[in-house]
Amino acid sequence: MKQIWNSFRLAFSMYSIFPARQVEKNRENMKYILIFVPLIGAIIGFLIKQWQVVSPYLIDRDLMGAVVCAILPIFLSGASFLDGFFRTVDALCSHQPREGKLEILKDSHSGYFAIIICVCYFFIIVGLWSEMPLDSWPVLAYGFVLSRALYGLSIVLFRHSQESKCSLYMGDQKSRMIVAAFMVGYILISVAGMLMIDPMVAAYCLIGAGLAFVYFCYVAFRHFGGITEDIAGFFVHVCEIMMPLVVLLTSLLTRLDIAG
Repeated sequence: MKQIWNSFRLAFSMYSIFPARQVEKNRENMKYILIFVPLIGAIIGFLIKQWQVVSPYLIDRDLMGAVVCAILPIFLSGASFLDGFFRTVDALCSHQPREGKLEILKDSHSGYFAIIICVCYFFIIVGLWSEMPLDSWPVLAYGFVLSRALYGLSIVLFRHSQESKCSLYMGDQKSRMIVAAFMVGYILISVAGMLMIDPMVAAYCLIGAGLAFVYFCYVAFRHFGGITEDIAGFFVHVCEIMMPLVVLLTSLLTRLDIAG
């Protein structure tokens, strides 16, 4: 029980801005940490659903509402995945052999490729949310749980390309199966919640998540020979841009069909 409590505290101290008393980061205390990471996504999703109620009353709803939806997940998660996104993008843009890319993942400095792509990322995500129909927001709110559940599942099940913090999450076979079972449970709950709100929007959102996951697998195994925590963090941001992108594109196509 103490290990689970320590994992809970570490999850919120490492993956969110919510205060939690620090404990030692060792294999025993961290082997259940991934169980609690999607709960932070649930908090983010809940607040975005509440923001949906406030947003229509703003003077400039489209811009202000979009900025909040883009910044809120990064702010509440303490930018915990953004560092991995930076490093992975930097490594991919370097076009070096696999060994060189893996070395870049270890480098704590950010290259100009990462900064350029990150700025573009924020412009795109703000643009997507500014055009997003309000009735799609509750479905997308579940996506923050889904992306983190897939993140956790990949760390537990996929091959790791090098020694990284991922190794601290890997307990014995029993604990890994427990974590994997929780991740599958989160995924099923997310999918069910999306479908209950709007099956059509949910289908598009899940297509976006699926495309992001396939791309993540391609990047991880083609370019790096496996995953690291940085590459898994890269996936979270890719997933959280692909879901609204697919939802918005299909929404715009539907409007064009109706108008036609």
